[in-house]
Amino acid sequence: MVGVALGQRAPEVVGATEGGRFYSLELQAGRPAVLLPLHGCGPAAARVLLEALEPALAALAEAGTDLVFLAPQDVAYAEAFADVALRDAVVYLASTWPVQDTDGPVALLIDRGGRIVHQTPVYDADDLLRAHDHAAPRLLSEPSRRCASSAPVLILPNLLTPADCRILIEHFEKADHRAGVMAAVKDGQPVVKLDESKKRRREIQLQDGEPAHEMILTVLAQRCAPEIKRAFQADIAHADRILIARYDDSGGYFKRHRDDAAPQTAFREFAISINLNTEAYEGGELLFPEFDDHRYSPPAGAAIIFSASLLHEAAAVTRGSRYVVLSFLCTARAMERMGAA
Repeated sequence: MVGVALGQRAPEVVGATEGGRFYSLELQAGRPAVLLPLHGCGPAAARVLLEALEPALAALAEAGTDLVFLAPQDVAYAEAFADVALRDAVVYLASTWPVQDTDGPVALLIDRGGRIVHQTPVYDADDLLRAHDHAAPRLLSEPSRRCASSAPVLILPNLLTPADCRILIEHFEKADHRAGVMAAVKDGQPVVKLDESKKRRREIQLQDGEPAHEMILTVLAQRCAPEIKRAFQADIAHADRILIARYDDSGGYFKRHRDDAAPQTAFREFAISINLNTEAYEGGELLFPEFDDHRYSPPAGAAIIFSASLLHEAAAVTRGSRYVVLSFLCTARAMERMGAA
């Protein structure tokens, strides 16, 4: 299927069922779904597909995942589905499906935020359930619980695929990584200093133009900036240096700090950490002690984004090595303020 990528939001669709129920991804928000466009099938083949997928409906419903077929507004499709059990799951789109179908019926699995976590051809119920089981860890559901407090952070899942994460970790290990330093002020002048009593990690800075830098910059621009706009009403215009860091169990941590405290970092408005291998280490969580005692640890490929002014800490890694992509984001107004300072 051409025109979609993992981590991006599914193309916006608007339509209605045969019974007149309106459908859009805005209404779908909050529940995972399998979207299955039928445009490349033709009415007869689409009918066969609906009948073949019916046995999967109960298992998907039990998992809390909706099944939605997307069909063109064509009377031939409605006539073909007239006596099919899943006809109420068919949405007739008010516009053309904006993605080119290349491999027959291709299912898009989207998480509760409408982001694509998996896409695969499906021809029967077994295909669909295998695809759902494969994608289930990326749907990121956790038991509901009552929260008395929470730090004002944004967690974005599925920004990077497992393959992307492996590429970035390998890139780090092949590079000339060095001890991480901190921004500071000495005699009224901005400097950097090495203080392993407060911060201990290895890191590299990605350079403009290299593939790893372009990969992350694309993720920040296309997948993170729109979500920051939705959550915080801020228009991101600039990314500071992009780092890959490694915190080791030999002593990897970053004690309490704020990311905009030094004059030369005051332009930073948001910090972002993208975990690359969460399941491979212990410890290493982010803490926000001004708000609660929770330990924030998004899964591999997911990011946590928060105001650079928040006091936070990267807890010590107690087993293994934690790899993470780090950067800082800001609006054009923040850059203008720095230029005027």
